[in-house]
Amino acid sequence: MSNLRALAALLVAVFALLTATPQPTCAQEEFQGVGMVKLKSAFRFVRPPPNHRPPPFRKPPPAASPSPAFTHEVDYNELQILCPQEVDSSTNYTRDDPQCAVPRGSVAVGDEAEAVRAEFRLLSGDLVNVTLEEVDESEPGSRRRMLSQLREELATGRRLLNTDTAPLPGRSFRLKSLRPVRQTEQKEIYTGTPIDLRTVVFIMDFSDCRMPQAPAVTKERVTRDMLKTSASPANNLAGYYSTCSYGKTIFNPDNFIVVGPVPMKCAGNIPAIPRPPRPAPPPRPPPRTISTKPAPPPLSRRNATYEDWWDLSRFCSASEQQAWERAAEAFAQAEVAKNPGDPEMQKLARLLQWRTRRRNLFILPSNVRCSWAGYADVTCTSATCSAYVRGYGSATTPHVVMHEVMHNYGLEHAGRGFVEYGDQTDVMGDYSKASAGLLCPNAPNMYRIGWAKPLNEPGTPAFASDADGPPAFGNLTVANFTSNWIRGLVIPAQGTRDDNMNVVNVGAAGPELEAERITGVNRYYFSYRVQNRTSGGYDSGITSSFNRKVLVHSYNGIQSERVFGFKPNLIDWGPNFQSKTSTWTSPFVALRGGLGGAVRVVVVSTSDTQAVVNICRMTETRETTCNDGFDNDCDGAADDEDGDCQ
Repeated sequence: MSNLRALAALLVAVFALLTATPQPTCAQEEFQGVGMVKLKSAFRFVRPPPNHRPPPFRKPPPAASPSPAFTHEVDYNELQILCPQEVDSSTNYTRDDPQCAVPRGSVAVGDEAEAVRAEFRLLSGDLVNVTLEEVDESEPGSRRRMLSQLREELATGRRLLNTDTAPLPGRSFRLKSLRPVRQTEQKEIYTGTPIDLRTVVFIMDFSDCRMPQAPAVTKERVTRDMLKTSASPANNLAGYYSTCSYGKTIFNPDNFIVVGPVPMKCAGNIPAIPRPPRPAPPPRPPPRTISTKPAPPPLSRRNATYEDWWDLSRFCSASEQQAWERAAEAFAQAEVAKNPGDPEMQKLARLLQWRTRRRNLFILPSNVRCSWAGYADVTCTSATCSAYVRGYGSATTPHVVMHEVMHNYGLEHAGRGFVEYGDQTDVMGDYSKASAGLLCPNAPNMYRIGWAKPLNEPGTPAFASDADGPPAFGNLTVANFTSNWIRGLVIPAQGTRDDNMNVVNVGAAGPELEAERITGVNRYYFSYRVQNRTSGGYDSGITSSFNRKVLVHSYNGIQSERVFGFKPNLIDWGPNFQSKTSTWTSPFVALRGGLGGAVRVVVVSTSDTQAVVNICRMTETRETTCNDGFDNDCDGAADDEDGDCQ
């Protein structure tokens, strides 16, 4: 009987929920002003659950497809609004604008962040005029539940948080309006002058939060891992830069320094700046009659007492990240002030006063309250660009660092199909098998930042400059296929010279950006990768699966920081393509105005230095035009020789 009464009470409560009058939306306080955009990208390692725990699913995976040691898993993209940066005239150091009117916070994540970025063509460091509205914690996807899920993920390796549909911890504002007010260019696409990077590495120590830095993470060790010395590992960062870029990016020891360990308080705040009084927001509606809990406070970190606050023991939001950066900059400036005559401190002062895209790399304790393994600004136009690495010292750390700093360059992830990190031929993809080698970017990513380019005319010396304009010989469009076949094209191994790819677009009339083109046609990149047996050599991290293989990527982006939405995709590799032959064929796109069709590539031969291929533009899927002298279906036979014409 008691069970029946309990069931009746439950039904009454459910009925009350379904029939209750909807409460009005809580009117939250708004903030308006100029802020600085930061677009960030994160990833994490997802490992199988420990053996002593039950599996996350009732049925184990099939024996034929065992779980890998770890896989890359996309965490989220995030759009943050921060205070603009300015130069303090008394110290020449960069600082946040002390009269900043907007609160620090995350305003969009996942697909929403990508959509805002593309709509307004935003780069990290752009200044925007924004109107922000507080987000109430009572909204779906509460902070408490998501933090619980993240802790469970970190403990077990299971992915519980759906970052495609749920806002992540730290999203404290809703973006109501945005208008760019200052946009500059990144200027880090190679155009003929080597790019000399300035980099400061901060070793962070959160001992005050019982999250100390590992004792093995010292300035000496980090310096050894980053610079190219006799004691450095083969995949040191300087070697990664210089080798993969063919010397187009310089990692000069004179422009590099390691600072730390940097201690900081576990929790703290920034006192509020005196401002004119704001009108009080409308009162909150009363709680529902079936609830006795008070309405939760908003997630905004700004109030009448504080501009912002942080708590490293619980959160990893924009507020905590900005607290790391302020503490690191203040610590470094204090170190300079202690001994301004020391040459190392003079170098540090010079780097701290550098005002153009200085790289700041933060090495965080492994148990910091963040769900990701690495996090970085995507592109950079501001005085500083940030990259964070959680934990340090594993076999993959050099690849994690290179992955994150290449986000600063503007590179996107390297995928395969629907797997965001599926490309094992690019450090921006899955580098889990690269071991201690170098895994240089794939052909589209190399092209995107100007490190590599399409083939020059045969006989052109390696690393020839583009004094007469970019090479067009290896940039093939409809104009190049005066007959269907182009035979005997030589594709050099990517590590041997910087003109090393064939790019084919049968949807364009010519290679010029203004040339006539149709939609729905991919641009295909054909490159050749060879495993380098020399320690620290170009592609020494390529596995045997891709050794001496012609790779096929699709990529429709261009060499521009403000053209978004395009990521390189590894489609296939041969001579043994998925067709089980030495031939690969793209999907056919119906001809429109003489443009379209398909691309067919046949691998003729491969060696340790080059591959020879034949490329055909297919204009018919089956030979129906039997009197034009062309092999329209690219089957190797033209007109009467083709069985389709018999």
